[in-house]
Amino acid sequence: MLIQNKTAARYPANPVPAARDKTARYLMIALSVATLGAFANAAAEFGSLPPDRLIVGTWQILGFAVFAGLFALLAIWPRRMPGLWELILLHKVGVTLMNIGFIETVSGPMPSDNPTAVVMIDGTLVAITLLAYVLAQGWRPWFTKSAQ
Repeated sequence: MLIQNKTAARYPANPVPAARDKTARYLMIALSVATLGAFANAAAEFGSLPPDRLIVGTWQILGFAVFAGLFALLAIWPRRMPGLWELILLHKVGVTLMNIGFIETVSGPMPSDNPTAVVMIDGTLVAITLLAYVLAQGWRPWFTKSAQ
């Protein structure tokens, strides 16, 4: 309760300027649409996967669908779900850092197996998500009782 009372004074009912909020929402819509494109690409590659890659390929396709949905949820309700922004950032930073270590040592049969491409794509997702997080004040759900 004490945190919520102090925070209520710090964050009035609509502290995010409309232009910042709109920009953050459009960024997250763009990420959702781009991730649907990655889903379509993974689905197109799926038929070419060797049998030993089908489980990972299935996980990847479904992961793209889930992340497209998560990005869309943040576009619709950027300050309603505590921890969602942070979980997405944790995942994308982790994927980026892991793939930096894989550059020049790992490759696979599919274009999406290129760690340099993954670093560039997920690194861009980190930058855009972080920008939208700051613009939308995505940390606010941690401190407010009611969400917008």
